[in-house]
Amino acid sequence: MPDTCTAVVIEDDADVGRLVQTVLSATGMQVRLTATGTDGVAAVRGHCPDLVVLDYGLPDITGLEVIRLIRSFSAVQILMLTGHDDLTETLLSAGASAVMTKPFRVRALREQVEKMRVSHLEEIL
Repeated sequence: MPDTCTAVVIEDDADVGRLVQTVLSATGMQVRLTATGTDGVAAVRGHCPDLVVLDYGLPDITGLEVIRLIRSFSAVQILMLTGHDDLTETLLSAGASAVMTKPFRVRALREQVEKMRVSHLEEIL
């Protein structure tokens, strides 16, 4: 992906959000960080990102509902972060591209993001 690649991170835990932002920024992505599902959906609609990193447990609506809202207008890749490993199949069925269980290792996050970037490149070529 070009250097202008963008990501929207939807995460209400400020520490986790900053960690994800740092990892994505280190890969050359421009990152928009939001703390609620509603703000995240608006950011996706307004910025047409290449990647969304989405927390399941948000203060206003669940990550599952955010997936459904985003899928109503976008095919962007969505990396779901959740502490609920029992929701993996449900989240993938709803439209998540990949699911990572919290807590996660920074290296695993970087690897997953890179895998998704390569997949995205293959889709657009």
